[in-house]
Amino acid sequence: MPKTKSEEKTRKDAGKTGKKSKKPEKDSAAKSLVKAAKLPPKPKKATKSKGAITNDEIALRAYFIAERRTKMGWHGDSTSDWVEAEKQLRNEAGR
Repeated sequence: MPKTKSEEKTRKDAGKTGKKSKKPEKDSAAKSLVKAAKLPPKPKKATKSKGAITNDEIALRAYFIAERRTKMGWHGDSTSDWVEAEKQLRNEAGR
């Protein structure tokens, strides 16, 4: 940070004429090494988008539906439990 007005004016004038302040340049060999050493892309984190329902969630809900169905003595099968679980989860995701 400039301490005097003359230093401040010199800085402003340098900015107007397009002069750049001198900064140490990085070694070009180091830049080429960095470019040459391509790292594999980072794996994407498993994110759950809004409304996306996984098969594990459906299976868990279908399990509880089947448990209730057998406890109550209702007729049905695993396919109908799966369809009902998927329907319930889609309705809940829509809210």
